[in-house]
Amino acid sequence: MVNDDSIISSEPVMDNIIIDSDIASFNKDVIEASKKTPVLVDFWADWCAPCKQLTPILESAVKSYKGEIKLVKIDTEKNQELSQQLQIQSLPTVYAFYEGKPIDGFSGAMPENEIKEFINKVISATGGNKQEELKKLIEDAEKLYTDKNFEGALDAFSNLLSEEANNALIISGYGKCLVKLDRTDEVAELLESLEEIILNDKNITSLIALNKLAINNKSAGSPEEFLSDVNANPNNHELRFKLAEAFLADEKKEEAIEQLLYIVKKDRKWEEDKARKKIIELIEAFGEDDPLTPSIRLKLSSILFA
Repeated sequence: MVNDDSIISSEPVMDNIIIDSDIASFNKDVIEASKKTPVLVDFWADWCAPCKQLTPILESAVKSYKGEIKLVKIDTEKNQELSQQLQIQSLPTVYAFYEGKPIDGFSGAMPENEIKEFINKVISATGGNKQEELKKLIEDAEKLYTDKNFEGALDAFSNLLSEEANNALIISGYGKCLVKLDRTDEVAELLESLEEIILNDKNITSLIALNKLAINNKSAGSPEEFLSDVNANPNNHELRFKLAEAFLADEKKEEAIEQLLYIVKKDRKWEEDKARKKIIELIEAFGEDDPLTPSIRLKLSSILFA
């Protein structure tokens, strides 16, 4: 289920990956911050042409590591006392801090490949590749979810949240476990606690759709309640729509989709396009990793553009 795009998409914490700082905030932004994550400090000046060449490359490189390292930029003209304290002799100069101390550095502009080599060396010296470890732990948690060990998956995602509280993929996994354990009220509380930037993440929108579906399923009834009536009244779309909801509640997703596609094919405009909108909601709830999603899109498209 997990892929690199999923990790990339889970990045509200990226807001503080690159910041400007000064002598007043240096202790908080560099010394204290480097006790958790290595920090590159870019000493620059507006008159320095190599600085203007280096800084954008540094920013791009740091962003590509998705939180494994941070970048703090210091304008030396406005922070001359700090520059003197750290014995900055030439510009640009970059120091790598970890656990409150400078551990490496370089001066002058460098190409991106050399900057990444430098960053890799810093990350390796400060504990290794956190992103790969995180990816593996998420995969393990998702495997538990796929195997329907929802309690085990919930514990795994909970442990991950203690390390990566703003990771939308982890939040979504945790919430989906709650949905499967019929704890939809807790999902609502979880969603209410999230900032807007996280709520707009595709993993969270999928969780919202799944939770809504679970709530609807509670009052959907069973397919047997509607099958005979639908067979007797095949053009009664309201009955067929209820049958689709009953199939969903019974976790018969393919059967539910077939009923909804039938309505779309027969009467696209029924109830203001209700059946097609429901299919779109289900695609969002199932997620792009669900093996049904591509075939649902294809079938819907073939009807809409026939």
